[in-house]
This record gives sequence, C-alpha cells and structure tokens, in this order.
Amino acid sequence: MQKTSTEPHRENKTGGPLNGVRVVEFGHWMAGPLAGGLLCDWGADVIKVEPPGGEPMRTIFARMGARDGTPNAAFTLANRGKRSVVIDIKAPQGRQAFETLLQGSDVLLTNLKPDALERLGLSPDAVRNRHGHLVYCTVSAYGWGGPDQDRPGYDIAAFFGRTGIAHEITTEGTAPPALLQGIGDAFTALSAATGILATLLERQKTGHGRFVEASLLRTGMWALGSELGQQALGGHPRPPRPREQSRTPMYNSYCTADKRWFFLVGVEARRHLPNVLQAIGREDLIGDVRFQSPRSIAAHSSELIRLLDKAFGGQTLSYWKDRFDEHQVWWAPVQTPEEVLTDPQAAAIGAWVEVDGEKSVDNPLRFDLARRSRAPGAPATGAHTAEVLAEFGLPEETIQQLLAQAVSKEGEA
Repeated sequence: MQKTSTEPHRENKTGGPLNGVRVVEFGHWMAGPLAGGLLCDWGADVIKVEPPGGEPMRTIFARMGARDGTPNAAFTLANRGKRSVVIDIKAPQGRQAFETLLQGSDVLLTNLKPDALERLGLSPDAVRNRHGHLVYCTVSAYGWGGPDQDRPGYDIAAFFGRTGIAHEITTEGTAPPALLQGIGDAFTALSAATGILATLLERQKTGHGRFVEASLLRTGMWALGSELGQQALGGHPRPPRPREQSRTPMYNSYCTADKRWFFLVGVEARRHLPNVLQAIGREDLIGDVRFQSPRSIAAHSSELIRLLDKAFGGQTLSYWKDRFDEHQVWWAPVQTPEEVLTDPQAAAIGAWVEVDGEKSVDNPLRFDLARRSRAPGAPATGAHTAEVLAEFGLPEETIQQLLAQAVSKEGEA
C-alpha cells in the first residue's frame, strides 16, 4: 500500500467544508477566538464582533510591557481570515445591529463569562427564545452552574490547576512547571468547534439550534480522563517519579553527549528492549534475567536507566538517530521551536501556512489531503463594519451612525 506521504499534495481551493456557514463571534483572548479560527479555516464566514478600540488580545504584548507593534502570532492564529465588525452592543442602536447579525447567522460563539452574558441578555434561554435557529456555543472557565460559574480562570487555572493535570505532570518533590499559556485554550477550542459541528448536523434534520457549552474545566478533566477514572475506580494515580527512578525505562527521557534530550517510546518494555540493547552494542544483556519480563524490568529499572544514561551520554544525537533507525528503536527528539520550523515531516503534511508573508501554524485537520499555501491575515479592528452591516440589510444612514458611535466611544476609552 502506497504511503500517503508520497501522494501529490493538492491545493485547497474549495473554501472548506463549512463554506456557507455564517458565525458571529463575540469573544476575546484565546479559547473562544481559537474555536472561531478553526471554523474560519474550515470555510465558515466568521464575523468577529469587537468593542470600540478592539478586543484586548490585539494589544496583549504592549499590556505586558513589550514594544508597540510586536508581532502577535497568537492573535493571527486565532483570527486570520475573519471579518471584523466594531459595534457597541450596550448602546440601543448597536444592540439592534447585533440582533440583526444573529438573525441572519447560523452560529453565535462567545467566551464571555456567564454573568456578563446574562447582564447583556444573552443567557441560553434568552437567545433561544429570540433566535431558535441559532447554534449558540459558549466557552468559559468553569461552565454554567455551580459556585464557581463566574470565577475568572485562564487555562493555567481552570485547565491545568483545577483538573489535576498540573499535579499529574509534576515530578514528585518538585514545584509545578511554569506552563505555557494557551495550550488548554487550544484543547477547549477543539471541544467547542466539535460541539458546534455536531449541532449544525442535527439542525439539518430538526431546523432548530441548540445551546452548546464548552469549558476549560471539563475539557481538562476529559484530557486526564484515564487518570481521573482510575482514581474513581479506587486506584491511586501518582505524579511521575524522577526520571532516574522511573519504573518504565523504555518510556523515559535520555540525554546525549551534545546535551540533546530525546524520549524512548517503547510502551511494551520486553518487546522493545532488545532493539535498544542492540543499538547501544549490548547484545550480551538480551538474555539477562533482570530484563526478561515487564515485572523484572520494572524491578531493576534504576539499573537499566543508569546503563542507558552512560551509553547515550557517550555519543551525539545525530549518531543515535542513525543507530535507532538502523535497529528500529521507537524514539522521538525533544525539539526546540526553531527545529519545528524546519521539521520535514511537519512540512510534508502541510502544517504551515503563509499569512501576510510569514509562517503560521495551520489548523490540525486536512480534508482530502489538500493543503493551503496561503491564508488571509487577521482583520484590522472594524475593517469590515460597513461591508458586513450592509450585507445584513442595514440602511446606509444607520451604518454611518454606528461607525460614528464606535469612533466616539473609542476616543472616550
């Protein structure tokens, strides 16, 4: 069977499977806009409704002390290809325009907190009563209901900390790692997009929308579902031991002579150990009684790790790459972001797309093995306000009034 990696890549010119779906995105920061970004990448017309002055993620680096104009790859990733509309939905005329957008769209996506949505008259029941056709998806930290419904929570809080993930990936006896922001948001965006797609499919049969809820808390719990489920069954999942004491030496990290780290990924220890021993030139240990079963390997894991550390530390990563491939060892390098930029496998599967002359990571799915060479950039604040409002049938006089209100409101900020 021919490998898919040798098949010719086809340029995606179809507009994507969601061509014709219209989404109103009323969100900020990452989790909600990332979900909208996925839908946009897949062909949906995503209208990003922003307050006067734009949403805060646009200027996040300046807020953190960086220079104005610092490139913002995160904002580009979440917002490329969308159309930006600036209206003040707290003003009567702006709110009427917003309701007009909802009436003519398929999906409302937001990641405002539940209490903020209720104050704006955008609770699930209120939206359902006014716009029964809408698929209404909210993304929040802790979900609707319960004592912490309105507690603020970025992904380090609701996804990593509260769910147990940070605990379970922290080596015993050490502080939790400084986790990168945005990873939990990305997982939750995928959850939200999946729920939206499922409900759009249902709406084809019923003609009615549905409320879809995604939260950082539930997404993180689902990601850790095997560990949490084991706990619920009476087990006692524990954080990893220091790597030198790991009970799974074939599923562990190692360092080479040039200080490069890599992982062995031999889950079935007894099956994979002979290949590793051949790669390091220790065939004499293949019959060693200490390494004859998974239980004996676990019992003598510290000895095996010391042996492997000494061997791997004697040669460079380049050397071991060739040896591992020769002996069919299952492994993976710990790459830097700089190395991922030039990873030939990532390039081969179309993981990059050009946006405004720069590289951007493309969305995680392909359809029919098609790849995109370019994608439109993120919109300037309010760049499409007049265009979109005219499409929805608002009179020119009203549009000009809304534009003037937005400029006036921005000047007050």
